[in-house]
Amino acid sequence: MSEITANQVARPRKPRPHATSYVITAGLIAFTIFSAQEIGFKWSSFVDMWTNPLWDRFWPIPWDWVLDRDNVLSPLVETFQIAILSTIIGCGLALPVGFAMSKLTSPNAPVFWFSRTVMSVVRAIPDLLWGKLLVTAIGIGAFAGAWALTIFSLAVMVKLFSETVDAADPRPLEAARAAGGRHTAAVRSGVLPDVFPAYVAYALYVFELNIRASLVLGLVGAGGIGRVVETQRSTFNFDRLLGILVIMFVIVFTIEQVSVAIRKRLV
Repeated sequence: MSEITANQVARPRKPRPHATSYVITAGLIAFTIFSAQEIGFKWSSFVDMWTNPLWDRFWPIPWDWVLDRDNVLSPLVETFQIAILSTIIGCGLALPVGFAMSKLTSPNAPVFWFSRTVMSVVRAIPDLLWGKLLVTAIGIGAFAGAWALTIFSLAVMVKLFSETVDAADPRPLEAARAAGGRHTAAVRSGVLPDVFPAYVAYALYVFELNIRASLVLGLVGAGGIGRVVETQRSTFNFDRLLGILVIMFVIVFTIEQVSVAIRKRLV
């Protein structure tokens, strides 16, 4: 066989962008410029913000106050309690709901459409609004925050998990049904082992989100460290606020790294 030189090998032509791509890009740029003008966006604001005299109140950080148990550490523990409880309950409820929302494992069409419709409504309401509604209905405190994050966890987990179930291999489920297994038993033996590692990985991701979300929900009176953050912000104690944010950054970063390492082993 004769050797084929590099010059004899036909190189594939570089695909040219379609005219539609240029039109869409130009439209996005024009709409971005229009939106910036409508909201009064100015590049100079990135420079002017650093001349604000309030920046002097962010430093030095009073670590003796920040590291005090009653001031920060106890509300921080409450934040973890809210996040853990809401993750366990929300992700636990998401397991059957996720199977009901998947075309592969839903028992029938009415259950499929009902579960999808309800969860679409739940996802349409932001977690901050859930916090406000539940604080109004239940009262100020961690209990309302736990309920709000439980709904948030359910909404996020169901979306991720149902899509994973949709992409699962249908052959084990078909084999289990052909062997005479009932619907629940067939799903448990034919689909659950395949998607369970992804389910655990998503649960760890939801726990990360809940740590961050609990900080925001505390701003509306739903307990946790967010309540302390809102108090210090409203009283202009920005040095204390910066200390709390530094601690939250370290905690969230550590949890994220541990969670990523675990998810890599599972998926």
